[in-house]
Amino acid sequence: MSELETLAPLHHAQAIFAAFDAKDLAGLAALVTDDVRLQIGNAGVVNGRAEFTRALEAFFPSVAGFRHTVTNMWSDVDAVIAELSVHYTRLDGRELTLPCCNVFRIRDRAVADYRVYMDITPVYV
Repeated sequence: MSELETLAPLHHAQAIFAAFDAKDLAGLAALVTDDVRLQIGNAGVVNGRAEFTRALEAFFPSVAGFRHTVTNMWSDVDAVIAELSVHYTRLDGRELTLPCCNVFRIRDRAVADYRVYMDITPVYV
């Protein structure tokens, strides 16, 4: 049994944040279902692993860097809610920290639904 197959929902969220902070697209893609649904703020919904990967490929170069700090996390059999601070470095070098809440639904030992609740506008204005 692989490490991915043994991950509990809480560990899925932690693995997502670690892969995200490392800008590890392959690692992120391995943690989601083929039909993953991604919703970031008020942006359009992204459906499927290929679109998920393309959306992150477009996002990563839009900021100089980022790091997630989890402040609270709650999990159930198939869901995780994570409250966090996201530390951004903008392309102009300015740093800022934004509050965020992520909700993950787990199916077949992978993230099937990934929702990000935050206002990312300050990163780009």
